[in-house]
Amino acid sequence: MISSSISEVLSKWLSSIFPTSIIRSEEDRIEVYDIEDSYSIGYRLAYCIITKIGDQLSDYYSGLGRCLAYCIESGFAPTYIAVPEGHPYTDKLRRILDAINLPIGLIIVSSSGEVNIAVKPHVP
Repeated sequence: MISSSISEVLSKWLSSIFPTSIIRSEEDRIEVYDIEDSYSIGYRLAYCIITKIGDQLSDYYSGLGRCLAYCIESGFAPTYIAVPEGHPYTDKLRRILDAINLPIGLIIVSSSGEVNIAVKPHVP
């Protein structure tokens, strides 16, 4: 499954979970914004999902770094890496995220379009 179809599946999945939120899809990530209704309407990043990870182990490490940066810059909004089922190094990535309490989660998207949260982020 290529990253554009992962983005489509995740956008539909997020729309069903967050029907009143704004979902913005970019080349390498999907962002979900909550609408804050106060004196002036504002937006707050609620979730970020990195969808573009290459096939090399260094790509996974790069994805981890990007996720960590997005999470910290957004005030520790839950951040995930999304990979297709059967993608190389997924087990290694899962072990890393399970072993260290990082504020990063892992989403696995099956070829049939099912979305599975494999690791939940540990946000403070």
